[in-house]
Amino acid sequence: MVTQIFGRGPLVRAGVLPCLVQVLTTLALIAGLALAGPAEAQSTRRSNYAMAPLVVRDDPGGRVDHRAAEIAKLRKSGQPVELRGECFSACTMYLALPNACTARNTMFGFHGPSYYGAPLPKFDFEYWSKIIASHYPPKLAQWYMTKARYKTNRMVRLSGAELIKFGIAECGAAPRPARQTGTGA
Repeated sequence: MVTQIFGRGPLVRAGVLPCLVQVLTTLALIAGLALAGPAEAQSTRRSNYAMAPLVVRDDPGGRVDHRAAEIAKLRKSGQPVELRGECFSACTMYLALPNACTARNTMFGFHGPSYYGAPLPKFDFEYWSKIIASHYPPKLAQWYMTKARYKTNRMVRLSGAELIKFGIAECGAAPRPARQTGTGA
C-alpha cells in the first residue's frame, strides 16, 4: 500500500518511509491503549474479584521502612492478608490493611523502634513510633503508643484473640464493615 501511494521514490528506497509507517502504527497502538484506560487499573479491577489471600505465617519482622512500602503495594492491590502462626515486630504492620485478618491462635510480638536493639535518639524514636502506630487501628495504636513502644529489649506478646478485641478481623469470620486504621499522625 505504501508503494501504491508513494511509488518507489527516494523515501521508500532509503527506508525512511517504512520506518515512519512503523512509528505511526506504534503511536496509534499506544493512543488506542490510552483511550481504553490504564492497563494497571483494569487489571486491578479484574483481579480483585478472585484474588487469593496472602498468607503471612511465622514472620519475624524486619525493617519498618521496607514493610511500609510492601503494605502500600498490598493496599493498592486490594489483596486480602491472613496473619497466622507468629507475627513479630514489623510484621504487625500488616494490621494496617483493611482486609487483613488474624487467626485467634496467632501470636503477635510488639516492641518499640530501635537500631537492631540499640536505643534510638529521642527524635528518631518518636518518628518511628508514630510510623509504626499509623499501621494499627486506633485502639491498638493508642495501646502501642502508651505501652508497647517503650519495650525495646523484649516483645510484648498478644494473641490473635486479644487483637480481635482491638477490632482486627478474625479470619474465616463473617465480613464486618470496613474499619479505620492509623492514628492520623
